[in-house]
Amino acid sequence: MSNGKQTGNNFLRDFDEWVNLAKNDPEEFEAKRLRKIETFFNGVPAERQQRLKGLQWQVDQARKLAHSPMASCIAISTMMLDSVSRLSEHQYELVNITLKQGLQKNKPKPVSAVILPMSKHRH
Repeated sequence: MSNGKQTGNNFLRDFDEWVNLAKNDPEEFEAKRLRKIETFFNGVPAERQQRLKGLQWQVDQARKLAHSPMASCIAISTMMLDSVSRLSEHQYELVNITLKQGLQKNKPKPVSAVILPMSKHRH
């Protein structure tokens, strides 16, 4: 396996290795998968690890509940799509808020003036 920086050919070779391992030695596949995940977590700043571990737990639960590898893949893909969709909605809301604030800042401010009394008669 490579160190994470992969060319197209290395990625395919690694993918084939993972597929082969999953088919021929599922226990070793799982152990290696967990080691890779842990290595990734160790490279992430501590303040982000809890959130990532929570997301990984959700992925693991989806894998456990799925009746097949394809069902697992679909469930995890759906989770990712839902997350991206929520992120897009939040971005849209932020853009709208920013635009509204910008319009309010550019509004002309009301001008105050002293009104002078005028006499009724002209001289």
